Amino acid sequence: MGWIKQRYIRRIKSRIYDYVVANYPKLENDRFVLGDMPYNYKCHYNAVQKVLEGKADKVYACIAIHKRDWRDIIVHFINGTQKGKCQDNTWGWVYKYYDYYLVKEVKEDEYDNVVDILGGLKEMLIQLNSNAMLRKLLRIDSSII
Repeated sequence: MGWIKQRYIRRIKSRIYDYVVANYPKLENDRFVLGDMPYNYKCHYNAVQKVLEGKADKVYACIAIHKRDWRDIIVHFINGTQKGKCQDNTWGWVYKYYDYYLVKEVKEDEYDNVVDILGGLKEMLIQLNSNAMLRKLLRIDSSII
């Protein structure tokens, strides 16, 4: 059943890719400036921390898709600056290898729930682009993105 699961995951990711590109605005690479690079898989916390430190002005929830491998789809959080630029304060310079699609600006009163926003976006993308019965049968969860 392993190859069936992998094939279905590929189909889900293909649908998610199509959905993201069709429904969310792409952030152009020239809007990005260099951010910090703790590279710790805690982008949601890093982005909020930078705002609280006064080193960024906004937190954005995005979908990041690798430019060379459309199957590398990640729900990711970045920052906005006063000058209208974007900063990835988790991946640093690695931002140039990804296309970012803006889902929403995370408001200040949502910072305490940033983990729920992360999980909710993952679940929403999976549910909209897959079949509930097949997800259960093949044991597919939101960790695929």
